[in-house]
Amino acid sequence: MDEARVRAALKELGQPAYRWDQVRRAVYDQAAASYEEIAGLPPETRRALAQRAPILCLTERRVQVSPDGRARKALLTLSDGKVVETVLLRPSPTRWTTCISSQVGCAVACTFCATGLMGLSRSLTPEEIADQVLFWRQYMRREGLEGRLDNVVYMGMGEPFHCYDAVAESLRRLTDQKGLAIGSRHVSVSTAGVAPKIARFGREFPQINLALSLHAADDELRTRLVPLNKAYPLAALAEALKTYLKETNRKVFFEWVLLKGENDRDRDAEALIAWLKDLGPAALLHVNLIVYNQTDTPHRPSSEADARRFQARLLAAGVKSTVRQNLGRDIDGACGQLVVLEKAG
Repeated sequence: MDEARVRAALKELGQPAYRWDQVRRAVYDQAAASYEEIAGLPPETRRALAQRAPILCLTERRVQVSPDGRARKALLTLSDGKVVETVLLRPSPTRWTTCISSQVGCAVACTFCATGLMGLSRSLTPEEIADQVLFWRQYMRREGLEGRLDNVVYMGMGEPFHCYDAVAESLRRLTDQKGLAIGSRHVSVSTAGVAPKIARFGREFPQINLALSLHAADDELRTRLVPLNKAYPLAALAEALKTYLKETNRKVFFEWVLLKGENDRDRDAEALIAWLKDLGPAALLHVNLIVYNQTDTPHRPSSEADARRFQARLLAAGVKSTVRQNLGRDIDGACGQLVVLEKAG
């Protein structure tokens, strides 16, 4: 929802200033999906607002639900007809998390990521990014899902730091206590390694979690898996992260998709341990290991046993590590599987 547009529309309609507060509470606190649900607004005002300032700038095309009900993937149509995917996850009985997109497609072209195979169509606006969270809150209310959506991860389609300004504005909207009111420490932004933006992110959003899609700790392998490494090699990332850690004293999460015979070997674990050693305090470094989710790429997934062996080497060296749950794999909604190959219509 575009607050400025709603406020302007209310003013043009001759409505008193308190009408905005009525709208704000209904949309953000009660997940109202239409102005017709806001009983305090005059009927003619509801109809006019629906035309001039829709609550959502995107529309639902399809929602897929995993058999166990712990993952849902939505295909959303934007105002220009382009489409984007976003995911709702229930990692535990009391927690809901959404994985949101910042771009239609992605220009980074990581070789194991379906989104990267799309190429980049365009970046999303701040409203399009934040409205994915609002959409899921409305969906949860409509479907009668218990609990509250209060965890957001920018790990969907796109590279958030390639559209930094739009992402920054969307973060302000998400964390606005009179808006979506997501706690800053319940928000994570993942980058494939746009080094110049890391320090800026730390200065502007010191309480929001930073994740780095690392996947390899030597330049030759990382450049092959994550072509962005050509522009920002590991040495540049290390310097940016040292600055970030020094200025924020906040934990950094490293994502490592395990690819059979490519980055899941003992020497890969040792390279990672050595690279992390000089970044900062071990307590501020955490590696999330992700068993590769099969997409239309030549890579093969490591086994669960491979993942546990890799994790054991990290833990033995004092590196904190978790083997992450792959919720949504059965609906192509897990890490690296988001892709739009069809046109809206």
